[in-house]
Amino acid sequence: MHNRAAPRPVRPMLVPVDDADVWVAEILRRQGGVIARRQALGTGMTTGRVRTKLDTARWATVHPSVYRSAEHPFSCVSRVTAAALWAGANGYLYGHAAAWWWGLTPIEPGRIAVVIPPRENRRGRIGIEVIRRPLPSADRAWYRSTQVTGVALSALAGSVALGPGGGAVLDRALQTKVSLPQVRAAYYRNLGTRGSKDAGELLRAAANRSAAVSERIFVKLLREGGIHGWRVNHPWEPASRSTIDVAFVAERLAIEIDGWAWHHTPDRFQRDRTKQNQLTAAGWTVLRFTWFDLTERPREVVRAVRDAVRRATDHRF
Repeated sequence: MHNRAAPRPVRPMLVPVDDADVWVAEILRRQGGVIARRQALGTGMTTGRVRTKLDTARWATVHPSVYRSAEHPFSCVSRVTAAALWAGANGYLYGHAAAWWWGLTPIEPGRIAVVIPPRENRRGRIGIEVIRRPLPSADRAWYRSTQVTGVALSALAGSVALGPGGGAVLDRALQTKVSLPQVRAAYYRNLGTRGSKDAGELLRAAANRSAAVSERIFVKLLREGGIHGWRVNHPWEPASRSTIDVAFVAERLAIEIDGWAWHHTPDRFQRDRTKQNQLTAAGWTVLRFTWFDLTERPREVVRAVRDAVRRATDHRF
């Protein structure tokens, strides 16, 4: 009886991968599954291979000379990147899309704005707003593999683009990414462009560190709403000079105005929370309003105060 030799394992056929395939895969990974024609050709891929990708539906055209890979999900990152690639070598994400790209707002952009030079020969596309104007070099940035306006201009223009509630974008930027002088410099570099007036008003509001400004706005809302019986800066702990911004003493209702978050130091934040805990323990109701509440949803603020006063009055009797 003869022993048969064990069969040799069959080696799988290896499909050669050239440098172009490697570079294209890396670009697609970095850019949410989208790639510009110029990028693909820059890796060494031939026009014939690009055409094959399209003919076999492995790639699909998103915008002229911008493609998406069928192997990647088409996300908001893909959509924004595709718009930036279509805008070309001299185009930059702008406004809401730029603020979102920098992580200053969780709200995904709908129509994506790009700013390009005035003489750039590009017509608008569905879903893309084209803004033709010079962009100062100081307001150009490269972030997450994409050309985008600098964080200061993105915060300011994004705040304006978002309308009501947009000021929170600038507030977040001032807390985490940029200084007020940097935002002010970006504003003056782009003075006279669309949205400059609204941007200036936001900038002035952000720059004002006086809590009295927010309190004056709130007091005006109370008077216009016909609400009476309140006191401003009512003493709470005389020894520590702690006061309640606006107090309805008989109703034991305290209202604190927080203003812009970027103004708050850790010490102040802790003091405010300690005071709130003390007020609550003493049987007071505490309402807190921000600058954005007062300026962007004043009716809701007045309604909340009126309801709290009514509940406190009913409780007394």
